[in-house]
Amino acid sequence: MPSRLGETIADLDPPARRAVHDALATLAEDPRAGAAEPIRGAEIRRLFTRPTVATGDRITLLYRVHEAEHQVEIIWVIAGP
Repeated sequence: MPSRLGETIADLDPPARRAVHDALATLAEDPRAGAAEPIRGAEIRRLFTRPTVATGDRITLLYRVHEAEHQVEIIWVIAGP
């Protein structure tokens, strides 16, 4: 888990943190994974986590792929009902 996301992730319950962790692991393996969804007109992609164990909520990760640097930039983590 990137340390700069610590404060954002700390507000989530443990199952939600696990869901974000798993989604980030997927991005680390393949940033263009099948579950990721491009957003039209932008270089931003959206990925939904699996439903969390406690509430069934899905968390949305917005990110951008930087091909030249072989990096994924996490832009926003959105959690809620």
